[in-house]
Amino acid sequence: MTKNLLLVEDEPLAQARIKSIILKHFPEWNLEEPIQTVKELSSALEHQENFDLILCDIHLADGLSFTAFRGRDIKVPVIFITAYDQYALQSFEHNCIDYILKPIQEERLVKAFEKYRSISLSNKSLLPLSKDYVEEFLIRYNHRNFKKRFLTRSGNRLCFIPTDSVAYFYAEDGITFLIEAGSSQRHIVDHSLNELEKDLLDPNKFYRINRSVIINLENLVEMRPYVNGRLLVSLNVKSDEALIVAREKVSEFKSWINQ
Repeated sequence: MTKNLLLVEDEPLAQARIKSIILKHFPEWNLEEPIQTVKELSSALEHQENFDLILCDIHLADGLSFTAFRGRDIKVPVIFITAYDQYALQSFEHNCIDYILKPIQEERLVKAFEKYRSISLSNKSLLPLSKDYVEEFLIRYNHRNFKKRFLTRSGNRLCFIPTDSVAYFYAEDGITFLIEAGSSQRHIVDHSLNELEKDLLDPNKFYRINRSVIINLENLVEMRPYVNGRLLVSLNVKSDEALIVAREKVSEFKSWINQ
């Protein structure tokens, strides 16, 4: 039976993987063009009747997808995609069809789809999201404890760097580096940029300007137009590389700066 799925996912690789899994196992299903922002999700939810199932990443480029669900009666079943969020996973089972951890495993995603199909065929309740759960999630998220300091390596020396002292993080050849504000010292940290962005850093203070760099708003000095519609940002540190805001992130970045 044909099902109309709404995919809410801002990572191209995750989009492609999900599309390929659906095409392989559920070719009769219709996957809508993926949406990537909270704003787009909010618009799509104005027409819930168009969808049979929502597959939704919790963390989107412009914020939490949960903010789009706020104050709404969500009658469409939801499968959430997430990096590990312990406080969220503890209650997901009771408030959605299922949840998928990243990196997405084919077998796990198929199992979630099979669970949805089994419930829908049996005419059982499809566990819509309650307003109370959405509010509880947002309150808990807003009070979550972000990382206060990082254990770093610089040569043979180990030291702690307070998060507020970080100017920016960048990744190179599979290694993540922390650049300290003021001193411009470089340190190695044992976290990927994805882990930092999704789980460890306050999104009101840190922003991923491109695939390789996350900056601290508190250390932003200025930004200037750059080639091909991009932005060049300057921080209060010395940098051997230009810090460039990707073209597709410029509008969102300006909004984030103006928060």
